[in-house]
Amino acid sequence: LKIEPKVFFANERTFISWLQFCALLLTVALNLLNFGDFISRICGAIFLSIAVVLSLYALFRFQYRARMLRNHQVHARYDDMYGPPVLCLLIVGALVINFWLRF
Repeated sequence: LKIEPKVFFANERTFISWLQFCALLLTVALNLLNFGDFISRICGAIFLSIAVVLSLYALFRFQYRARMLRNHQVHARYDDMYGPPVLCLLIVGALVINFWLRF
């Protein structure tokens, strides 16, 4: 079975998309850390840690998919069932902590 090059490029595009979101989240975190009050710095640190964990997770998923493609594992699952929901929960959790500390 032959895997086309566009599949490898799709894996790279997905990785770059995750890294773009990490860069956006890191920008928000650094602005909160540099220009915010005490509570904003706590939330900035939480967003910073989420960005670091998310970038490492994206790297792991990219390498995992690339290894599956190189080994021609056609019947394996290539979708990400857990990453996006966990990311949403982490961001909502950070926002809830922010509102809880504010009020």
